[in-house]
Amino acid sequence: MMRRFGYRGARALVIGAGATALALLALLPSAPVMTPALPGLGPTARGAYHIHSDRSDGSGTVGEIAAAAVRAGLHFIIVTDHGDGTRPPDPPHYRSGVLVIDAVELNTTGGHLVALGLPATPYPFAGEAADVIEDVHRLGGFGIAAHPDSPRPALRWTAWDAPIDGLEWINADSGWRDESRASLAHAILGYGLRAPGALASLLDRPDDVMATWDRLGVTRSLPALAAADAHARVGADDPAPSSWQVPLPGYESVFRTFSNQVLLELPLTGNAADDAAAVVTAITRGRVLSVIDALATPGGLTFTAKAAGRTIPMGDAVPAGIEVTLQARTNGPAGTRLVVLRNGSPVRATTEAELTLAGVRDAGVYRVEAYTPGGPGTPPVPWLVSNPIYLGLPRDRMTAPSIATLVARIPARSEEAAVEQGSADVSELVDANLADTRERRLAGEPPIRWRFALSSGVAAGQFAAVRLPVAGGLAAFERVRFRVTAAAPVRAWVQVRAGTATERWGRTFYADRESRLVDLALTSFRPIGTTSSATAPLDRIDSLLLVIDTLNSRPGASGAMTISELAFVR
Repeated sequence: MMRRFGYRGARALVIGAGATALALLALLPSAPVMTPALPGLGPTARGAYHIHSDRSDGSGTVGEIAAAAVRAGLHFIIVTDHGDGTRPPDPPHYRSGVLVIDAVELNTTGGHLVALGLPATPYPFAGEAADVIEDVHRLGGFGIAAHPDSPRPALRWTAWDAPIDGLEWINADSGWRDESRASLAHAILGYGLRAPGALASLLDRPDDVMATWDRLGVTRSLPALAAADAHARVGADDPAPSSWQVPLPGYESVFRTFSNQVLLELPLTGNAADDAAAVVTAITRGRVLSVIDALATPGGLTFTAKAAGRTIPMGDAVPAGIEVTLQARTNGPAGTRLVVLRNGSPVRATTEAELTLAGVRDAGVYRVEAYTPGGPGTPPVPWLVSNPIYLGLPRDRMTAPSIATLVARIPARSEEAAVEQGSADVSELVDANLADTRERRLAGEPPIRWRFALSSGVAAGQFAAVRLPVAGGLAAFERVRFRVTAAAPVRAWVQVRAGTATERWGRTFYADRESRLVDLALTSFRPIGTTSSATAPLDRIDSLLLVIDTLNSRPGASGAMTISELAFVR
């Protein structure tokens, strides 16, 4: 009797499991459609961007990640482990037949920034987003705003006024965080049946991010990428080896969910340095297409503007007053809807494989989205997303503000400068050349020559500072201005203090051996720690400080700086 009950129970369990599996399969996107080659697409390379290894908070080694990329049919991967930029990046290399490009994900007060093409930095990059991007640009890097749609405030990019070079229009690690528990449960159960489909079922079109991308594109070129943000690690937030974690979703599954298809001028050669330069250059120029491979793969799209016998590809600009013909063509499955958008609004749509818009003269940001029938998401996630063609719009990178016009100038009391430092740190003023000092004092503005050294060990609040007294507050002034040189590249603070060491507001500035003029609006100073107000109470300011601390300097760092012509202006 028990054997009969066991048999029937097992049979019911098998039938129930099969029915559950079929039901789950019905909830997932169907297996990806294999799309034919698209004539005229040219040489391409498929890859995954934004990946974390066990060097930061991922679970796999770079070698294991490369092997997963090979199984997913990729040509390149861009590893973006968390850091401050001081670790020398690995040179580009081929591993398991996949091109490995090393990059870094930096922390800023405005969110995380992925920096491509950044060499080892002379000091830690951190702080205000605009300052970090300024430093990235100085070293020739390209800064991409990471996971701007993250529901987690600590991760979401918010510094849209900073001069970013690109953004992530979609991010796999953010895509699931706003889903209902039911959707997550279905995806988890379906992961073992069809992992890429299960992951794709959690993706939606990020309307707010797309609208921001289109808005910013009116003033500057801004390539967008699909970010895998792959960690292969679910569990405790602490990445320590002892933390509870599961290596899911796996790297290969994420790589099969979506990819970036880079359009190259020439095929990859096998020379890692040359191929990495070609891939990164194509990305920075907007020659890249995002494909949700879990829906259809490998996917292909051509999007060009034609004018006067010239073909303008994705990422390029057309001067104002020129009439163009826009052409888009794809190899999507039957029923794929092709949409051309201008500044985010649909202009024309078709379910044919090709779409042509002739006689286009209206200035704007033009790009293409393609949707497969019954695609997942609410709103549905696009199968393909092109980068824009910019018609009749300025394409200059955002520039730093010009030096403000001087109306009045009051020298700071540099002759009364004094030092402050941590208990084991060094901060000292150095006597200058006598003749130079006398000449400066005759002008009422002696230069400040400063040496500093932070104690070694772990970061524990080390600091060195120069303090200048302020009489009567700064309500009558708008800016602080000075000239600076430093013995080596350094980023330091200008801070103002109101009565107590815990009430401070500040901005950072860059200095090196080249003499440069620093000009900062007092209203741009941000709170440091806990303050009673978001902006500095200028009428109560009693001290100006120049500070070196562990935001942009490592413990044990030392250096020297000369500050002259220090004044408050309006």
